Amino acid sequence: MLLYLFSLTTTLFLSLVGARRRRLRLGGEVSVVYTVVGPVGGEPWLLLHGLGSVGSSWLPVIKALRRDCRLVVPELSALGGTRAAGGGLGIRQGVAAMAQLLQAEFGDRPVTVCGLSLGGWMAVRLALAHPDLVSRLVLIDAGGFRDQDWDHVQRLVKVKEIAGVERLYEALFVRPPWILRHSKKAFLAAYTSPGVKSILAGTEERDAFSTADLARLDVPTAVIWGEKDGLFPLATARAMAAALPRASLTVIPNCGHALHWDCPERLVAAIQAFRQGSRLV
Repeated sequence: MLLYLFSLTTTLFLSLVGARRRRLRLGGEVSVVYTVVGPVGGEPWLLLHGLGSVGSSWLPVIKALRRDCRLVVPELSALGGTRAAGGGLGIRQGVAAMAQLLQAEFGDRPVTVCGLSLGGWMAVRLALAHPDLVSRLVLIDAGGFRDQDWDHVQRLVKVKEIAGVERLYEALFVRPPWILRHSKKAFLAAYTSPGVKSILAGTEERDAFSTADLARLDVPTAVIWGEKDGLFPLATARAMAAALPRASLTVIPNCGHALHWDCPERLVAAIQAFRQGSRLV
């Protein structure tokens, strides 16, 4: 109920600021639900949420960028209304869908792609597959880096019961937001939904990226990480930033993996600082 009320409130806010809900049909079983907000000629951005989440989780970032950016915020699973085989867009299918979405919304305009966790993983793969579509990257506690402890990651994200939710919370948050502290059953339902299970089951080693892959991404890139990320440790952020040709690393102290929930104001400040330091002509 609490998560439903949160979703209802954020939907109302987005409608009040001119956001529009759309659906892009891609053929077969796939159709992507997404939100657009901001001036049509504004700086183009794509916001990719994390596993078991929805587009409205970007609300603090949307509020900060909506006045001078054109934001496209897709739903990556059935939790947000997107339709796909299995209920969720895995990395490869998601990259193909996002490329079509960017071309539909922005044509030939290169876009700043901002992704958190699974969304960051997809952002890297999108930039590698379609470099002409991506002008900048913002990677927030991004998944997908090959050289890390994947057994540890899988133990945390393959949640089966409330005890598993509590272990995952310790990795995600230093201070869980009140709505999630009181909605562990809803969180469990999201992480055990068919769409999330489908994404996890369909993700393979070939979807991960290496330092050599990152070295090919010659665009301004912000690597933004929570100091106390218990899912992807800070060493991962440092290795990624070192491999990227034009990266800046921002470590947000005393914050966990889910920066948009744990430390939204500091996340927004880091994104705005990157925008100021990498102005597009």
